[in-house]
Amino acid sequence: MIVKQEETLTINVKPGWTKGTKVTFEGKGDEKPGYLPADIIFTIQEKRHELFKRTGDDLEIVVEIPLVKALTGCSLSVPLLGGETMSIHVSEVIYPGYEKVIHGQGMPNVKGDKRGDLRITFLVKFPAELSDEQRSETCSILE
Repeated sequence: MIVKQEETLTINVKPGWTKGTKVTFEGKGDEKPGYLPADIIFTIQEKRHELFKRTGDDLEIVVEIPLVKALTGCSLSVPLLGGETMSIHVSEVIYPGYEKVIHGQGMPNVKGDKRGDLRITFLVKFPAELSDEQRSETCSILE
């Protein structure tokens, strides 16, 4: 006699699990007379985040800053994965593609108590226009 039966299975996704992690429920799949019940295997996929990109246990974020702050240094508030923010100060000259690493603010590592890093890449926003006077002043300052 074949009976249709429903069962709810729960997966407790652990922080730091990566794409491709498999969760197996042994013997919880379809059954046929004369055969062992099948296994159900779920494969973890990652959902795209609006701010962060994951690379291993590291998180990457891109922050845009104006040219004046890139040249003179700045303090800024950077979002963290849990929804909090962290204030950081950058005193170096920030050039296009400059990266600052905040250790221990990335994804948790499943195998230990360590966390990955937060890698902040800066995009420098250049002015769209400069007057002749501004160009002249800029040249005299930078030469």
